[in-house]
This record gives sequence, structure tokens and C-alpha cells, in this order.
Amino acid sequence: MWKSYNRFYTQTIRSEVGSVFLCKNVNEIPCVKKISLTSVSSSPNNIRNVLMTLSSLQLVSNRKTKIVTSKRSNSLMKIRKGQPLGAKTFLTGGRGLQFLSFFTLKLMPGLDLTSLLFYHSGNSDFKFFIKSSSIFSELRHFFQFFQFLPPIQVIFTLKRPSNAKQIFFWRFLKLPVSSFRKDN
Repeated sequence: MWKSYNRFYTQTIRSEVGSVFLCKNVNEIPCVKKISLTSVSSSPNNIRNVLMTLSSLQLVSNRKTKIVTSKRSNSLMKIRKGQPLGAKTFLTGGRGLQFLSFFTLKLMPGLDLTSLLFYHSGNSDFKFFIKSSSIFSELRHFFQFFQFLPPIQVIFTLKRPSNAKQIFFWRFLKLPVSSFRKDN
């Protein structure tokens, strides 16, 4: 399935961005370099929660995850240096495109995208949190185990095009992205 999405990405998205911004070089067109999934447990002193985040990210990404450990000790939160806090995984290449197709075709219809997501123009990363674990079909079968899963932070890292091209790329994927934050 991701091969068809790869074909869609290379033919449709690149041709649209190339025709709108008149890019002569293929490398000027934005593409996803890597996708990072991170989940940090809300109560790091409980090893069961850390193992829950580790196994949930392995099920979602279908790839081996790494344990996130603390760099410094914090006496107020009773965290020691080197204590496991959560899990993270990086998706690049074909697995990144596979997750991007999974995200756009299966996850986005289940997300609440009524408000605009803020995109910082000085950074090539686009990040947001998925607060509910029930939108992942892999985790629905084990709802009793993953019902108290902490939020998962998803970070899309793009290669360095201009800001207008990046916003056009995210809007083409039907993400409600804004380059400025509206203060209420």
C-alpha cells in the first residue's frame, strides 16, 4: 500500500508543488526526511507505564523503539539520572512514507482538526500531539492495556525548502496549518 502512496507522493504532490512554485530542480520540492514518534509516561516511577508506552509505540510504528531516559536527576519529581521515562522511534525512507500514508488515510479522519495547527516558520519541524490512543487500530484490540496511554508526540522533519512551500505541502495533505498564532 505504501508503494501506491509513494507513487502518489512522487507524481501528484511533487508536480503540484513544482507547478505552483515553478521549481526547476526536484530537490527544491519539500519532502519528509524523518518522522519521530515520542511518548513520555506521566508517572515515570511506575515501570509498568514505561513498558506500556514502549510496547504501544512498537505496535503503532511496527519498528523497534528506544527507551527515553532522564539526563538529569530531579528531586522534586523523584527522578534519578538514567531512569527510563518513555519511548521514542524514528521512521525514515519507506517506513516514513508508509506512516505518512497511514496518517493521512486512516488517522486524519479520526483526529479533531477543527482548530489550526501552529507551524513555526523558523523551524523545518512540524509537531503535534495525539492525545487519544483509541484512533490507532492496532491499539484498539488491547484497549484494557492501553487506555491510559500518555499523549504521543509526532514530529515531521522536512528537508529545508522555503516556508511558503512547506505550508503549501502541509495544506496539500489536508492539514489545517497556520504560519502565525492568533492570540485570543
